Amino acid sequence: MNKFFLKALNKLNLLEKVNVEVPINLNNKKFLIPVLGKTGYSNVFITEPWMIGLLSGVLPLKPGTFVDVGVNIGQTLLKLKCVDEEVSYVGFEPNPFCVNYYSKLIELNGFKNSVLMPFGVSDKTEIGVLNFFYSGSTDSTASIIPEFRPDQKIERKLFIPLYESSEFSQFLGYDSVGFLKIDVEGAELEVLHSLTGTIKKSLPFILIEILPVYDEGNKMRLERQNKIELFLNECNYSIFRIIKKGNRVVSLDLVYTFGVHSNLEECDYLCTPKSYLDKILSLKF
Repeated sequence: MNKFFLKALNKLNLLEKVNVEVPINLNNKKFLIPVLGKTGYSNVFITEPWMIGLLSGVLPLKPGTFVDVGVNIGQTLLKLKCVDEEVSYVGFEPNPFCVNYYSKLIELNGFKNSVLMPFGVSDKTEIGVLNFFYSGSTDSTASIIPEFRPDQKIERKLFIPLYESSEFSQFLGYDSVGFLKIDVEGAELEVLHSLTGTIKKSLPFILIEILPVYDEGNKMRLERQNKIELFLNECNYSIFRIIKKGNRVVSLDLVYTFGVHSNLEECDYLCTPKSYLDKILSLKF
């Protein structure tokens, strides 16, 4: 099935009635995207394509396993594999609907060295609650922090397994982690605390989304953001805000605080060991 026909089905609200495979081309690499009802549609019309350019520039600087905390439906995996199809990948995703989709994506494309851990990462091992703010079963805004979106109604809840890193660190290899991506809708602090050992020993690049505080009255977000800054400083990391224009990265701007802002386009950061500061500053996009 081609993209045009898929768009037509979506406009006619018929997408949820089909299970199809759609070929796409990313960075001159061909992939097959499973579209299972509405799940997978966004992988056909890839979001955040700027990440391809970022990974192309940064990955060669620090080889090693790519750890993806918050896989959702494999958006980052596709971008990673179109840059380096041989790189080792370990993903963490607690939503069973996403795990099911990811398994089909892996099988369909024959991705090598790609492992999914079907649970979430946190600073303690427990049964957690994943709060959905939209009706979709793979809602990418779902969070284990119930008060993270206080103005939005929680549509439903899902009980999920959460593990502290001592339960799974043997599968990562401390010295082999080159890149860590964290996209967990407000639970960044718990992930960083859980992976402290890996971060201090491997010193991976960290790609992290920090959603806006909006104003200083949002004390919960501001407090958590300040704690993340403190953590990164204690680990001797620099913070770069990723500046995008259209589909590409135009610069990495060195900042000393995430700041209080409301711009959703300025929520993505590359955090780097300070020993790599000159290499990052010399990158051209």
